Amino acid sequence: MSTAPAEDNTGIEFSVMRRGSRDPEGPYSEHDLLELLNAGSVSAQDLIFYEGLGEWKAIGDVFDIQEQISHFIDDGQDTERVGQAFREVSDIVGSTENIFYIAVQAKASLLSKTKQCVVITEKHIYILHEKRVGYELEAHVWKTITNTLMRDEGKGFGTFSILLGGEKRIDVCHIPLKQVQRLFQLSQEMKEATE
Repeated sequence: MSTAPAEDNTGIEFSVMRRGSRDPEGPYSEHDLLELLNAGSVSAQDLIFYEGLGEWKAIGDVFDIQEQISHFIDDGQDTERVGQAFREVSDIVGSTENIFYIAVQAKASLLSKTKQCVVITEKHIYILHEKRVGYELEAHVWKTITNTLMRDEGKGFGTFSILLGGEKRIDVCHIPLKQVQRLFQLSQEMKEATE
């Protein structure tokens, strides 16, 4: 099998370190890696790395996460940011909440200089802020959310807004319009379900 990466939907390139080896192999596409696993050329216990993962991890552990986040990138989300948001929220909620959608800013705002993610679960809206060191997760319980709004900024971008108790409004701007529309639709459904 060729080690040249094949084109796939995720665009992630994986490096593999077989147990007992010192030299990584790759890069491989997700398709290539699955073929190697199916052929028994690599095992789920071998280590894998890709940009954004942070450290080498067992293939079995990573692909469990990859399968879970793959359905969040249908609307053109930044795969690396979706993975970071998924891991941060999953670490907090564990199995007590289901993540339904993750939207990612297309470009950072002038004030924050970093991209934010909006995560919707059946219990919360989370906003993930990237900091110089690590992340900050802002959580809003559905009961405290008065309403959600969306605004078309033009040029394919929009703003998603959360109204808290009629007193405070949180805006996350510069999100691709398709993702803003999906956030708004899901937030209206979640709001109705919690009333």
